[in-house]
Amino acid sequence: MTNTRRSFMLNASLAAMAAGGGAALARATDAPAATDAGPRRPPSVGRKFNADGSPFRFPGNTIISHIPLATPLSDALTSVRDTLAAGSYAHCLALLPPSSYHMTVFEGVTDSSRRAGIWPAGLPIDAPLEASHRYLERQLEGFELDCALPLRMRLDEFSLRRDPGATIRLLPLDEQENRKLRRLRDRLSAQLRLRAPDHEQYGFHISLAYLVDWMTPEQQREYLAVQSACFNMLQKRVPLIELGAPEFCVFYDMFAFDTQFRVGQGRQRIPR
Repeated sequence: MTNTRRSFMLNASLAAMAAGGGAALARATDAPAATDAGPRRPPSVGRKFNADGSPFRFPGNTIISHIPLATPLSDALTSVRDTLAAGSYAHCLALLPPSSYHMTVFEGVTDSSRRAGIWPAGLPIDAPLEASHRYLERQLEGFELDCALPLRMRLDEFSLRRDPGATIRLLPLDEQENRKLRRLRDRLSAQLRLRAPDHEQYGFHISLAYLVDWMTPEQQREYLAVQSACFNMLQKRVPLIELGAPEFCVFYDMFAFDTQFRVGQGRQRIPR
């Protein structure tokens, strides 16, 4: 099927939903009451993004599985991104570039969050961020992945009823995959001496955009309808999501994640 044909079918689906009244109004993106300092902004503004949607400096490191470009999954997610960009609510979203799409396997550290559990127990709390890069890399030397690849996931949800912005929730394909991923996360936690409060309940996901402005009720209704149509399209095009080896990455903002090495392989250097 051509991209033009796919776009036509997606737009036709959206029109049908709008004619039927759309979806119920969600509260996830309602603007909260103003404070003495003025209207409250979405949480991502001033942390990960500027109010105009440009990336805010938010350096750190992480372990992720990238979604390669020019694959069925990347192409489908890019179709979703292009659809979101055409909505009346688009100015409320900071859309991420497809090259940044990934699923986080294990969260590392960020320069702005330094407290027990989310900062390595083996490092002083005031150590430079670059020291955490080096520390985690040393801790991962010799670490065996010890799990079968690919990591197999399935779609769970795409709705602002649950997440502001544009977050596609994922679940392990079956109980065997769930045990595999949870065991890998437990081993990484012990190896890196990091254990976030939500370690046991961590929800796997793919982020496509962050909320940078509050939507009106009308924009919310339109957005819910668009999300539903996009989710139906994704279920048809990528019912099974297969991801490769997790990668240790450093980042300076949410637009790019620089791979240092694949976990379980270490840095690959050419001998002289």
